[in-house]
Amino acid sequence: MKKYKYQINNFSQVTQFDTSDLFDNNYSESNLSAIDTFLEKTQGLTQLLGQLQRCNPPISEHLFNLLTNLLVLGYISAVESYFREIIRKIIVIDESAQKACESESLTYGAALIHSQEMLPEALLENCSFASKKNIVDAIRKYIGIKGNMPNDVDEILGHFSKVCQLRHCIVHRFGRLGSKNMIELGLMAHRESLEKPLKLEINKLNEIFLVCDSTVKVINNFLFQKILTRTIEERVINWHWDLRKDKPKFQPYYDLFVSTIEPPPTPNTNLQTAYYEFKRIFKLTS
Repeated sequence: MKKYKYQINNFSQVTQFDTSDLFDNNYSESNLSAIDTFLEKTQGLTQLLGQLQRCNPPISEHLFNLLTNLLVLGYISAVESYFREIIRKIIVIDESAQKACESESLTYGAALIHSQEMLPEALLENCSFASKKNIVDAIRKYIGIKGNMPNDVDEILGHFSKVCQLRHCIVHRFGRLGSKNMIELGLMAHRESLEKPLKLEINKLNEIFLVCDSTVKVINNFLFQKILTRTIEERVINWHWDLRKDKPKFQPYYDLFVSTIEPPPTPNTNLQTAYYEFKRIFKLTS
């Protein structure tokens, strides 16, 4: 049987593609909290958005749509990276989270290569944080937090799930709305948009950024409060209610969640005030 070899398009011959030199091997983990790592990444994306708005002459509508889609992907990626980092760091310092992960399996390669501090990252290799369900499942499975999520967590994760549906459109369909995404976002409200491309105005892009930013901040507050409360409920730490004695145990939790980049919610927020509020609430119940 003869072969039909008509070339309908031109192409460049790829003889070798080596990935071993594509990564920054000099990079080392910073001492920033997970929320500050997120803020560093997203501040860079916000700066890119500002430069995009200030382009003179203005860029074409087509190029603008392409770039805004890429910014959405970057912001969602920063959120997913936050979840991986905060879960990893919680497992390293928290006894209850360590117990929750005791029966989880690791690949031999991961155990061979990862440092002790980075090893929990390997647990999350097959995890996706692109939906409310996936995030809640990971919190329950790897941190060991049970029960229903608080209303504010439930609400913001619902909004974030919508943003993730936009991500699916961008990644898998170059921005077009597929039927599965349409159903997840609301069949009747989006029925006229099926197979139509995503078009983001600046105000909507900022709204997406706000959802992602709020997701990280609501979750960060929730995990800090819940995990410290759990040290009392499960009696995994013997608190003395003396800051001089308790600081070595309290500070790792505080440092894990506190932001040094953004201003605190009140001017006097610091380790001491956080500890004394913790003491005020739980001293009589421990």
